[in-house]
Amino acid sequence: MVTLHNGVTMPTLAFGCAFGDWVGASAFQGFRPELAWQAVSLALDNGYRAFDGARVYGTERIVGTLLGQRFSSGDLTRDDLFVTTKLAHPAAPPHINISHRRTWDFDKVDDIAQKVRDDMVDTLDDLGLGYVDLLLMHWPGSFGQPSSTDANFSRKARATIWRTFCEIADKGTARAIGVSNFTSSHLRQLMEDIPEPELRPTVNQVEVHPYCRDSELESFCNERGIVVTAYAPFASGAFNMLNDTVLETIAAQHKKTPGQVVLRWHVQSGRTALPKTSKEKRMAENRDIYDFELSDDEMKSIDALGAGDARRTCPDPSTIA
Repeated sequence: MVTLHNGVTMPTLAFGCAFGDWVGASAFQGFRPELAWQAVSLALDNGYRAFDGARVYGTERIVGTLLGQRFSSGDLTRDDLFVTTKLAHPAAPPHINISHRRTWDFDKVDDIAQKVRDDMVDTLDDLGLGYVDLLLMHWPGSFGQPSSTDANFSRKARATIWRTFCEIADKGTARAIGVSNFTSSHLRQLMEDIPEPELRPTVNQVEVHPYCRDSELESFCNERGIVVTAYAPFASGAFNMLNDTVLETIAAQHKKTPGQVVLRWHVQSGRTALPKTSKEKRMAENRDIYDFELSDDEMKSIDALGAGDARRTCPDPSTIA
């Protein structure tokens, strides 16, 4: 567990609830929420109690239904869970099959604050919950290269969304609030626009794996008490990363799998992580990472894998002004 700067405790590992393909591995690129039925059920059976979702994933109704079944049977209570959701995802590129009703660009909405409030109501309705444990701003702005005028607008829009998040938190509808895909520049601007230290984000969820690291961003967050959460901790299966000889060698030395080594690297680096799999064996393996420790040399060897240009499975947040 980690303790956020507002005192809320958050599990180190959460089960990611985005299913589908968005790295170009198949002709279809988009979300496949139907895959959540079995995967989330198995995750619950295997002890996962933290779940990371988003409005755009299309899985919140499924997650809510499955949790409701456990509530009804008495197997779980709301206090047993840590549920994260994300709002304000920009319109997806044309080749990605993601519903326009779940995405929106800041400049295409008449009332940004009201849109956030309405989306939050829809999310809670789908989840069947009265509150979420963590609410994140999904992206800092629209994809692509905006003009300087657009950049100023995006900055103001982020501040509007954040003030609305603070309002949601004040009402108890979110126990903690944070951001996702924010660079240090985005964070710095947000904290300048809303300077109260207690209102700074608790979490910044970004793509981090051995082939994709931003040490400057992580230092920025660590210095300000913002927890870094790694999404795509295994690079979403891309780049053949888990077959990297460095990871395989370290795994053999500890009698673990490369995936377990990667998750241990995340945890020892001070990050939380969002492993996702549909295989029950892997679910159990992903939680079995607390009985070994990587040496300093092993940590440095894994760090070195991401020393060059970052290999990303999602858009580069630094292109968003």
